[in-house]
Amino acid sequence: MPGFTCCVPGCYNNSHRDKVLHFYTFPKDKELRRLWLKNVSRAGVSGCFSTFQPTTGHRVCSEHFQGGRKSYLVRVPTIFPIATNHVE
Repeated sequence: MPGFTCCVPGCYNNSHRDKVLHFYTFPKDKELRRLWLKNVSRAGVSGCFSTFQPTTGHRVCSEHFQGGRKSYLVRVPTIFPIATNHVE
């Protein structure tokens, strides 16, 4: 069983390998979901984050939340790896 892999670009954490981490599904609440999508920033070809529509299989690991986990006060992921630019 492979487990869940974090869907944040540049993050390769996996629930099978990284057992100390938690993996969270995108919230159903419209406003929270919008904030998650904006922050996760999986830009499509057009550069618009709304092109990414997460399913129940998409997860965000606890490393992207202040304090290392989602809580009542920390509900939106805000910690992300530095994006690297590829020159072709």
